[in-house]
Amino acid sequence: MGFKYDKMKGKWVIGIDFGTDSARAILVETATGEILTKAVSEFSRWKKGLYCDAELDQYRQHPLDYIEAIDDLLETLLKDIAASDRKNIVAIGSNTTGSTPVAVDENVQPLAMQEEFKDNPNAMFILWKDHTAIKEADEINALAKKWKVDYTVYSGGIYSSEWFWSKILYVNRRDSRVKEQAFSWMEQSDWVPAYLSGVKKLSDVKRNRCAAGHKAMWNEQYGGLPSKEFLCSLDPSFYQLNNRFYTKTYTSNEVFGNIAPYFVDKFGLSPDTKITVGGIDAHHGAIGAGIQPYALIKVVGTSTCDMLTVPKGVAPPLVDGICGQVDGSIDPDTVGFEAGQSAFGDVYRWFRDMLLKSVFEMSGENIDKQHKQYLEDNFLSYLSDKAALLSVKEDDLVFTDYFNGRRTPDADFTIKSAAMGFSLATGAEHVFKALVEGTAFGSKAIIERFQSAGIAINEVIATGGIANRSPYVMQVLADVLNFEVKVVDSDQTCALGAAVFAATAAGLFENVQKAKKNLSAAVNKNYIPNASKQEIYNILYKKYKTLSRLNYE
Repeated sequence: MGFKYDKMKGKWVIGIDFGTDSARAILVETATGEILTKAVSEFSRWKKGLYCDAELDQYRQHPLDYIEAIDDLLETLLKDIAASDRKNIVAIGSNTTGSTPVAVDENVQPLAMQEEFKDNPNAMFILWKDHTAIKEADEINALAKKWKVDYTVYSGGIYSSEWFWSKILYVNRRDSRVKEQAFSWMEQSDWVPAYLSGVKKLSDVKRNRCAAGHKAMWNEQYGGLPSKEFLCSLDPSFYQLNNRFYTKTYTSNEVFGNIAPYFVDKFGLSPDTKITVGGIDAHHGAIGAGIQPYALIKVVGTSTCDMLTVPKGVAPPLVDGICGQVDGSIDPDTVGFEAGQSAFGDVYRWFRDMLLKSVFEMSGENIDKQHKQYLEDNFLSYLSDKAALLSVKEDDLVFTDYFNGRRTPDADFTIKSAAMGFSLATGAEHVFKALVEGTAFGSKAIIERFQSAGIAINEVIATGGIANRSPYVMQVLADVLNFEVKVVDSDQTCALGAAVFAATAAGLFENVQKAKKNLSAAVNKNYIPNASKQEIYNILYKKYKTLSRLNYE
């Protein structure tokens, strides 16, 4: 038997967040903002490392991972809810990683769903962190700088190998069968709502402005995407894709469509349940964190995405070297700016895994599964405690954070990490301290880039897994930035942002601002910068900039 929520005062919405390793979902009661239940579903094929090659920076995900995750999430969310109560769910919002595009057929199905392509990585979703298309990105940038219109100006002046057109061009040149069979390409953040609503025609897909503006150079000033002439001059393989993309985009507070019959039949949801236009996970995370103009929201996990909004009437300047500025991309009523770091938590995980791998291999059968899990779960906490006891000195070890290239400022995915200051007294805790400080220095470089363009940053708010689980990392971040760092109290901020948009699209709130006021997460932890460390950190940061070739003032 299911149960009823006796305290229910309003309608319910679901927010789904597709991350790198898993998908998360929450069921929210919109009148009170209470999160009624949560669910997590790991991507099974991804967990096994299938279709990926770290040495090539190739990271692909099979669409079945997403399809299975959606069923798993809904089953978990709804398992204790009576059939009669499921009709109270009025909308589902979603977000995904990005840019994570996929080749699709005429029925909006990823090619990997076909027998011919079921094990072909090029027919799968090309994950945001896939950097195989560096050469293609360089070509796009070279052509843009001599074209009559520089389509990169709203993308920080540099187009990235992480983004839409670079990845399409990479596949087109290396896989003739995928090129021939691809009717078009879609972002994961557009495909998920299309799947949830059962859309079978590309013309019925409502493309989200987050991905279009920040990853595909869409801008109203150009009348949409880069011109056909530009794309075909870039490479003839774009000819067959002409007229199969889009000109119009939508914000995430708009309705994509109604839920597909499959979900009505299987889960007992109302056929009137609204599916909202998608978005990028971190952008929705900023909404879930209650973003306001001139607040920098840092979604801190394996990488970081830094979001900033400015009122539309301000006419903000162009900011070089960031990931884009797009009208309505984060919050529909503002101009959204995105920056970020390709690696943050990934850096710490690399260090942990590098050390523990040798220990595990040497131990062999002498270490059991439970003990291995204990070390994996607690090793970084142990190092954090040790590193927190170290003083900060001028001659400390300094690392850059570019373990898989630099996203911001000034995208360059050929650059590698560097370090200076090793000695025979350097221990694991010294290296970990330097790695944490390096990621904080990368955050400082982003803030400086906005400030150098004349855009004020009034506060810094952090959310995400590391923000909630790693006090040491957050304190170092506050000390290096010389900003109070506020951490919000939600461990599912991106899913919460999707729920905010779902509630707005369903008409439960007049606009996103009112929905944020009722549903977004509150600050529950403040990290105050230590004034005594500022002088030394300024010296270490100058060393970081020298290593990073970020010597702008």
